[in-house]
Amino acid sequence: MTKLNGHCLCKSVAFSVDTPTHLDSCHCDTCRRWNGGPYIGMDFSPITLTSDKTLKWYRSSDWAERGFCSACGSSLFYRLLDDPEKYSICVGALENAPHDLAMTKEFFIDQKPNFYAFEGERERLTGAEVFALYADDKDA
Repeated sequence: MTKLNGHCLCKSVAFSVDTPTHLDSCHCDTCRRWNGGPYIGMDFSPITLTSDKTLKWYRSSDWAERGFCSACGSSLFYRLLDDPEKYSICVGALENAPHDLAMTKEFFIDQKPNFYAFEGERERLTGAEVFALYADDKDA
């Protein structure tokens, strides 16, 4: 499997990861505030941090936290607290992301503003559907 490399703007946080199989996007208020627009991230994957000098984590909810560079402010990672080894990686942090990855899901579609929309057909989940999906995963 091909490795991808990524980093923040100032390169104080750097990492490598296996090539993802898909991308997801999130339109929740928190993601849009964090990114200045919708969050677009790779599927959850273990990563290898090659530099984490300025990596900081912000607990953004009862179930997740967001990783960012404390020097340049780059948004980098999202991870669930109950599985901290797997990261969703902001696609913009990758140097060599494949251009043919499919977006498979959009989360919190009920919070998406009307001034943008992604083309194509995919699963689009409301906030209630997202919470139900992850509640079902925990019950399994």
